[in-house]
Amino acid sequence: MRVLVTGGAGFIGAHTVEALVRGGAQVAVVDNLLTGRRERVPSGVTFHEANIADARFSEIVREVRPEVIYHFAFYVLVPRSVETPLLDIDALAGSVRLLQEARALGVRKVVFASSGFLYGNASTPPVTEAAPVDPVTPYALAKHTVEGYLRFFHRTYGLPHVVLRYAAVYGPGQVTGAMSDYIRTLSGGRQAEIWGDGTKTRDYVYIDDVVNANLLALAVPPHHPNPVYNIGTGVETTLNDLYGKIAGLLGVEAHPVYRPD
Repeated sequence: MRVLVTGGAGFIGAHTVEALVRGGAQVAVVDNLLTGRRERVPSGVTFHEANIADARFSEIVREVRPEVIYHFAFYVLVPRSVETPLLDIDALAGSVRLLQEARALGVRKVVFASSGFLYGNASTPPVTEAAPVDPVTPYALAKHTVEGYLRFFHRTYGLPHVVLRYAAVYGPGQVTGAMSDYIRTLSGGRQAEIWGDGTKTRDYVYIDDVVNANLLALAVPPHHPNPVYNIGTGVETTLNDLYGKIAGLLGVEAHPVYRPD
């Protein structure tokens, strides 16, 4: 099976590439290395350094002729997207380019890495796939728009897809997010910062579980009417609890610094 993975040098993408290779897939990776690392891509995997919004990306897709596309390429620093929304517009344009090429090549399935951020500040967790979306950042807005384009390409051209809305993913190789920030800061002997009063909750899901979900997405029927799945544990953890657990495991007694949210 020929598989193209965009963002395959990033955290979730690289772990998924490793699993695909172990399963015998012929994998090609496209990544602009803005946040990804080239060394994360396994040997034997074809690597293309490119931006999905560039015309060259179309040439790469035609060269690879994938049967399946995993689409992880997105600017992942959510606070930065608030300051610079054009970063997400760039990713959105690249996503539409990807879908155009997938349609032209008759790709069997596009698996899109969406986000639980689409639900906004949901007041009644745990949130199901039937909950209304309320994206409150440019990052979430762009992800939601890509989901809309996926539905359009499915209805209009029959392009099969699966949308996976990830909760807060953690594990080896993670470089962003509260968990990695706390570990890095406390390990360095510094005080970690918590934004707000620490009572905000997230659903933390381990990377291996996410990779398993990514692989299982291939089994979703191609004409499923609403192939959208939340990927999480259903367990809420406050930032205060997360900080306390990490500090305890590291043997650190430093209190966090609370910053206005």
